[in-house]
Amino acid sequence: MKTKSILFLFVIVALFLGAGFWASKKFFPKKETSVSRAKVVTPKGAQSSESDTEEEKISSSFGTENFDTFINLLPSETLINSITIDFNNDGYDDEVITVRKASSENFAIIPGLFNPDTADYDRLESIPTPISHIRTFSLSGMDLTGDHRNALIYQGVADDDNYVMQLFLWEETNFYDGKLINIGDFVSDGTIFIQQTERSDSYQLSLSKGESFSVWVYESEKLVDEEGNVTVGPNQVQKEYKWNPSTLKYELANEIKVTAGRLAANELSRIQDGTVETFAAFLDGLWYKTSNEDNTIRYLFFDYSSKEIILLESDTQEVYEWDDSKLRHNGIYLYTVNSDITNLQRRFDILLTSIDEIKITLYDSIGLVIKESSVWDGQYKKMNLQSSIEETTEEEKSRFLVELEGDEVWTSDDGNYTLNLSDLHYDFGFDNKHEKGLYSMLRIGNYNVLQFRATSFETALNQTYALEFGTKVVTETVKKQTVEKTVTDYETIIFTPVRITPTDCFATDGKVYTFTRNKEENQ
Repeated sequence: MKTKSILFLFVIVALFLGAGFWASKKFFPKKETSVSRAKVVTPKGAQSSESDTEEEKISSSFGTENFDTFINLLPSETLINSITIDFNNDGYDDEVITVRKASSENFAIIPGLFNPDTADYDRLESIPTPISHIRTFSLSGMDLTGDHRNALIYQGVADDDNYVMQLFLWEETNFYDGKLINIGDFVSDGTIFIQQTERSDSYQLSLSKGESFSVWVYESEKLVDEEGNVTVGPNQVQKEYKWNPSTLKYELANEIKVTAGRLAANELSRIQDGTVETFAAFLDGLWYKTSNEDNTIRYLFFDYSSKEIILLESDTQEVYEWDDSKLRHNGIYLYTVNSDITNLQRRFDILLTSIDEIKITLYDSIGLVIKESSVWDGQYKKMNLQSSIEETTEEEKSRFLVELEGDEVWTSDDGNYTLNLSDLHYDFGFDNKHEKGLYSMLRIGNYNVLQFRATSFETALNQTYALEFGTKVVTETVKKQTVEKTVTDYETIIFTPVRITPTDCFATDGKVYTFTRNKEENQ
């Protein structure tokens, strides 16, 4: 009897507990906690349709990155993108976001440091940038210094069309505190890239430090006159910056000046008139790489009307969207985005070397390992210019012969040299001496070349020179207005020493002579 009573009591208690649990779920539901997430907001209305289009491309441009953020946004901030990197080397992923503030069109970078004690992200001081175009902007992290610390890197094209790159590294002030310091600030009218190199297996296993990466800055030569005015020169300056752990800065280590060839001077004046459209029209069409070590012919097709650049190799092709262009004195920089992988960016550094030849150097986005040279780097020739060149060859050659030959004496611009050409014989005067011999004219590549063969054992002239007529500025009256115009000066001929190959010629060391027809001899 006692056992039955105890069993009945347990049944009654179980029923009461079940009823209580059902009532708590029915009438007292548990309040769920939620974490507020920031959303990408695209402002509309006041912006132009072009701005709207660019903002709509943000999600595709950063398609592989996270658009949620743990960093608290202010009401005046619009999230552009976010990435996660461990920049203070504590083993926890920190967050870095890019925002656009209501007070400025330019982007601002806000780092967020993960705090393991509070499981939250401490918002650090924002980093302003001069960049407002999302398609030229890149934000990433990388171990630049080789000591297993990630540096924060941003780069892009500023509103003044200069290329910008800044590097930041975490510096601890004490065990619990620190700050991001600027270790590299680069601005150029050309391009800037990080030269990555392979590191050892022991570095990959975190057993040793690795070699630090260099930063290369390509910019136009700056010339300063006596009055202190700065102008852009014809040459390009290449600067290499290396990491200095003592000063915690990237410092200038090497500087190289790349001299622009005189052979392209006249072509520059015609092709590069200061507008992107003219240079793009020159690039339009199919180009092939003249040298390939792996016996694979590579082609580049430029289509400015469709804003595309296509890389062709064997049976594969890559299509890049032609996003932005920047002219420089002897070439152009192109900024492109892969049409399939929108966070893969490539920059084309194109140097004009002749009317049908260009030199191309490609720089990939810094998320990839960049070797010293790409298989696409090198000299390229245009495929559809040969016929038009051949048509003008004999005409130009005859014009040079008509102007040069005869009884006229040509005198150098410094007055120290004279030259007379007649009946395939030449007489070169210098230092009260006369060098005599034979000459011949031929066409090499796109240039008329004059070759000298002295009958004496010693010669003061180089053997081979490319010929160019000079230019002069004349005034004309057009619609009752006086305008200046640059025309060919057939009274002046420039002799540039060159080295020839079976198919082309290249500028080489030696004195460049500028000869003017001697007016007194003509009278």
